Amino acid sequence: MTNVNAMILAGGRSSRMGGANKALIPLGGQVLLERVIKRLQPQVDRIAISGDSQILSDLDYQIVEDRVTKFSGPLAGLYSALIDPYLNTAEYLLLAPCDGPFVPENLVSELYRLVTNCNADVACVRYESVAQATFSLWHKRTVEAVKNALLSDHNGGFKPLLSNLNTVYLDWPDSPVNPFFNINTPEDLSVAEKILCL
Repeated sequence: MTNVNAMILAGGRSSRMGGANKALIPLGGQVLLERVIKRLQPQVDRIAISGDSQILSDLDYQIVEDRVTKFSGPLAGLYSALIDPYLNTAEYLLLAPCDGPFVPENLVSELYRLVTNCNADVACVRYESVAQATFSLWHKRTVEAVKNALLSDHNGGFKPLLSNLNTVYLDWPDSPVNPFFNINTPEDLSVAEKILCL
């Protein structure tokens, strides 16, 4: 038991990919979601997918739909995960995107060590001085703060929420390949395919 469950965000519109669900786009013989699951599976107790159950119906994983309006963004996915009974078996929730196929295989252990040592609410990756909010570890006690941020008329996403919580940042060492590279466009997919050939 790691005391960590994971939610993989796969509920976006993928508009920059022409509307095709990014989670199911192939990369090197596997769809993006499979690549992320393979890397996270050994690191956590349970994995669930945030997204549309009709689109992702063929997956053998728990699908968690947004408890608010669909396509409300990653903050809605986080809130829905924090209150989902399937994911309530652990004290911490890892958030990761479906389009980050190079997620580090020691991500959870590094974030967990930091968040527990500091007794923080959230541990968030920072790479090349940029916070990577969708690669983060959340204590379940943050649920009300997340709900309030989501329902706010001035919902600004993760940035103000992280500022209001006791957040610690993990400065990830530089690497020849950005382990937090996101695939948002067909051009990004081409870059990822080249990375696989390195």
